[in-house]
Amino acid sequence: MSFSTQLKQELLSIENIKPCCMLSETYGLILFSKSFSKRSMFLNTENSQVAERYYSCINRLAVDGVSFTKSDSGKCKVSVNSEASRLRVLSAFGFSGNERSRRINWANIENDCCLYSFIRGVFLACGNISDPEKSYHVEFCVPYSLKNDLLRVLGEIELKPKEIKRNNNYYLYFKDSEDILTLLASIGANNSVLEFTGVKIFKDMRNNINRKTNFENANLDRTVNAALVQTEAILKLKKQGKFNTLPTELRQLAQLRLDNPDLSLKEIGEMLEPPLSRSGVNHRLQKLINLSQ
Repeated sequence: MSFSTQLKQELLSIENIKPCCMLSETYGLILFSKSFSKRSMFLNTENSQVAERYYSCINRLAVDGVSFTKSDSGKCKVSVNSEASRLRVLSAFGFSGNERSRRINWANIENDCCLYSFIRGVFLACGNISDPEKSYHVEFCVPYSLKNDLLRVLGEIELKPKEIKRNNNYYLYFKDSEDILTLLASIGANNSVLEFTGVKIFKDMRNNINRKTNFENANLDRTVNAALVQTEAILKLKKQGKFNTLPTELRQLAQLRLDNPDLSLKEIGEMLEPPLSRSGVNHRLQKLINLSQ
């Protein structure tokens, strides 16, 4: 079961919803379905449980003429077939059927609590979330006429989604994990919040470990490369007969580097007598490199 299916299953199982909130959730589900007008009214979805919820809600409002079909591939379609039934549904939410475009009738969202239920219904109708193990992404596929209205609704809970048009559809989406958690918590998906948070913590820890490992590996590569350059310079000085003419402190350091090619500058400095700082060791080794050229 996908994370999105699991989330919608959780939303559909929420109980003890106040009548005003139940109305707002139903309104969000029906308004943001594939079509909501006097000419056509239907929902397309691959989630059979969402289709059943839509069928149950709209069948009570339409009274008759509602069909439920399911294809061999599992796609469900719930349609209100008669114009009279469609007009009854529209009227239940304060529409005449003569509206030129779909817009939110704010009278169906009475209280602050109803706002969250409305968003829950919208998500059931047109929302989708990716598996947090793979990526952080939530999107709503919305009609253009409802895009700005939904932006306003989400703004009421301090969420500002980004927009994109794809295949003649408009999408509002979130990629920030904190925004996604805020959305899930607001629509009552408490179990999904816990699961998402657990995945996020694990991924953050894994990423931190990877970053630290990469940083340490990069430092190791730099140390090895620098040690090779220093060793080659010292061997060149020996070949040139200059090694024994070096000042005592440079000769002592050069021999330590030859004997310990895998040590860091800090570790070599600690072996000197008297000890020398890392920058001091680096300065003397640079002198050796310059002398070899």
